Formats: sequence, structure tokens, C-alpha cells
Amino acid sequence: MLGYSGYTEHSDYYIAPHDTWESAFEFLKQLACESGDDEFCIGEVHQTSELEFGNIKWYKWNEDKGAWVQYD
Repeated sequence: MLGYSGYTEHSDYYIAPHDTWESAFEFLKQLACESGDDEFCIGEVHQTSELEFGNIKWYKWNEDKGAWVQYD
């Protein structure tokens, strides 16, 4: 596994892989806030003949809870 990556709701690209899930999650939260998005996904990046993404989870800002909440 190369690390963890993801993208925000309206992004055209995945972020560069981070070594830890926590690091990628924090980066994506900040990126989403700065770009005005309220959703992002994060997952594992694997190197095969191409880059493959797996175990992808989506998060959405929940105004009532004041937190990022995972959803399907």
C-alpha cells in the first residue's frame, strides 16, 4: 500500500498519498473547508499496474453535530 488519498466533493484530482489515514483525513478536512465543499472521500492507495483505490469512505459536514460524519 502506498498510503491514503482522497478528494473533495468538487475536486478534479486526488491528493498525493499520505503515510497515515489521520494525516490524509486532516488534510482533506482543511482542503474541503478552504474550497467550500462539505464532502470528501478518503481511501487506501495501492500500486498495481495502475494506482488503485480501495476501502473508500465518504464524509460530510454535519452542521448540527459540528463534525465530519461518515456516510454511505
